[in-house]
Amino acid sequence: MVKLPTWYRAFAIVVGVFSIGLALIVLVDPFLAIWLLIFFLALALLTIGMDRLIAGVTGHPFGWMGPMGPGGMMGGPSSPPGNSPPPSHP
Repeated sequence: MVKLPTWYRAFAIVVGVFSIGLALIVLVDPFLAIWLLIFFLALALLTIGMDRLIAGVTGHPFGWMGPMGPGGMMGGPSSPPGNSPPPSHP
């Protein structure tokens, strides 16, 4: 069995408490849910817009976020295609 690091467990607890608190606030005031939805949509559009702008200015195909967002698909650092080392064969 793999045990998670203490910092990760603490972070997960904080995020969980925050999520539950936010859910309770939204249930109490549905108008806040609409405001939060608009806020997060605006934040996402702003991030995508900045990424596209940086991609256009620098000429890199995926801007600063990489092809699958920050960290790429597997959660690691993004790197352009073809820059990874070849697989090792035992």
